[in-house]
Parts: sequence; C-alpha cells; structure tokens
Amino acid sequence: MKSRLGMPDLPERIVADLNLRRDSDVLVFGEPGEGVVERIAAAVDEPHRIVILYRGLSPPPWTRTFSERGVRVLRSHLYEHNDFLATSSFDSILAGNVLDKLMGKSEFLAETYRLLKPGGRTALIEKLWPASRLKKSDLLRLVERARSYSVVRREFSLMRAYIILERGLNG
Repeated sequence: MKSRLGMPDLPERIVADLNLRRDSDVLVFGEPGEGVVERIAAAVDEPHRIVILYRGLSPPPWTRTFSERGVRVLRSHLYEHNDFLATSSFDSILAGNVLDKLMGKSEFLAETYRLLKPGGRTALIEKLWPASRLKKSDLLRLVERARSYSVVRREFSLMRAYIILERGLNG
C-alpha cells in the first residue's frame, strides 16, 4: 500500500525507524499525512504522549480526530523556536513537509535536536523540487551541516526525501 507521500509502507517504516514504543513521547511538525499520524498513535497507544504542532491560525482539519482522542494539538508561531516545549522531552520527532516553508532550516534542525532526548530520532519527510521549493542538493547540504546528528537513513525517490537523524546518547 502506498502512503499519501508516494512511498510504500511509509507509516510502518516510520514506526520502525523512529524506534517507537508504547511509552514513547512523540512530536509531529507539519503535514506528514493522517495515515502516518494514525499509525504513530497506534504504536504509542497513549494519545497524551503525542504533540502535533501547527503554524496556521487554526488547527488543520485532520488533527481534530486526534485532539478528540487526547493528542495535544498546539500552535507554534515559529517551528524554529518552541520555548514552551522542554529541552530533551521527546523520544521521536516527525517533520512532514516543513523545510521548504521555513526560512531558518538550520535553526529548525537545531530545535529538533534540542527537543530530542539523547538517543532520540527525527524523521524528515519532504517533497522535493519541482513539487516544492526544496532541492535535493540543498537538503543534502543542510543534513551534512547538522553535525550534531548522525544520519541513520537517507532515501530519495523522484520528488521525495526520507531521512532519519539520530541524536547521540552523549549529546
């Protein structure tokens, strides 16, 4: 089965690649797709452990069912700076199609690193040019410059990127 992003079995891969467990605390940025978030919610099994951040004036319609089940849906004025979230408070972070919309891409990766617990992982799922303004070469440079992270997985299709980054245990 193909996900909305056009990658086979993406929800299952994300759960495995992020090492999600029933007691994982998960942060979701952007629009990864309702099916992906649904699979994460099933893996975590405790909705209050999931936080979805959005940037608009009101929550995206797809977040409503999650909010009704106890998932925290919060507004973030800047994805690059979320001082209302504690440092090292998440086991896993999922960012879906956010980088092409941000001015501070490096700052965003630094923020995800700050929010992750040591040993935690971040999944980046991005549309690439021409489907978005983000070019593969720019994304590769961005990830290369994020030296705090280790790259666990880096996959590209015609217009999609799937990258797993890991914060070291001593970080």
